[in-house]
Amino acid sequence: MYSGSVILIGMPGSGKSTVGKALSKRLGIDFCDTDDLIIQSTGEALQDTLDKRGRNGFLDKERRVLEAFRPDKPTVISTGGSVVLHKDIMEQYKAIGKIVFLDADLPLLRKRLWNMENRGIVLSESGSDLLSVYKEREPLYYRYSDIRVHIRRKQVNEMVEEIINMLNADNIAK
Repeated sequence: MYSGSVILIGMPGSGKSTVGKALSKRLGIDFCDTDDLIIQSTGEALQDTLDKRGRNGFLDKERRVLEAFRPDKPTVISTGGSVVLHKDIMEQYKAIGKIVFLDADLPLLRKRLWNMENRGIVLSESGSDLLSVYKEREPLYYRYSDIRVHIRRKQVNEMVEEIINMLNADNIAK
């Protein structure tokens, strides 16, 4: 049975927080949502922080909060979608556990992110639409992930079982 931390990455709207909570319950380990850490640190909504600080200021704050977060026991960590923009943070996460990419296709994300302008989403340097964000991040999600789970037409419990099976299979192979 896999016994390390599990770090969930993926686009905003891919279900990282929902799946993360269910996965932590199933594994019997702690859960942490890094967006909540940023909110606790700033005392304001993500979108407010983004509006006040801008893209680079938000990313700087995110980096500082994530650098300080060092779980001392196995934890399911649900990350903000922009975490992959921080190479050093991703290397830190690689060292403590397995990185799972919740892979949502663009049509599903468009359906789920109808309120994109209010969600605290760090936009791409090349554009402010969902496609630009997707194009910037998708290669990074692939680069950093150990496991990829396609989420289309799956219930939360199905994704949790798939993740656990893949974690255990990967653990046996090593």
